[in-house]
Amino acid sequence: MHINPDHFLTTPEGRLTTRERNTWAWQQCLSVLPEALAAALPDSKLYVLVGAQGSGKSTWAKERQAQEPRCVIFDAILVQRSERAPILAEAQRQGVSAVAVCFHTLLSDCLARNAKRPADEVANEQDLRNVFAAIEFPGETEGFANVLHVGGHDA
Repeated sequence: MHINPDHFLTTPEGRLTTRERNTWAWQQCLSVLPEALAAALPDSKLYVLVGAQGSGKSTWAKERQAQEPRCVIFDAILVQRSERAPILAEAQRQGVSAVAVCFHTLLSDCLARNAKRPADEVANEQDLRNVFAAIEFPGETEGFANVLHVGGHDA
């Protein structure tokens, strides 16, 4: 299962974001997570994607879902440890191995990809820059069974 707040923000008219709708979308993601993990096979994994908008998270998620159809992917920016904590806690409750996937995409690439998105999916540039600057990359001490790194580092 591919869990992404954007899925809950999509309307027939396109993606609609407000502070209230964003909060609601996150609540929806966290509410479907227990059921998704319970339905996962015992050897399935939960992939928790960490990276700025435009870093390639959703593309990676689609490719991984094709390779591992029974995995659960939580696809959001998740840049702060506090944002990942409830996701990790649920994985631990369910006995599902959690893997962090860290996207080390150059800021310039994130900005370029963001600019090419449909108008209703474009992130505010300053918000994207703020997210990029605020990323706390996870480690195994945070509770992940493994940490995967995708892409090169910003120099």
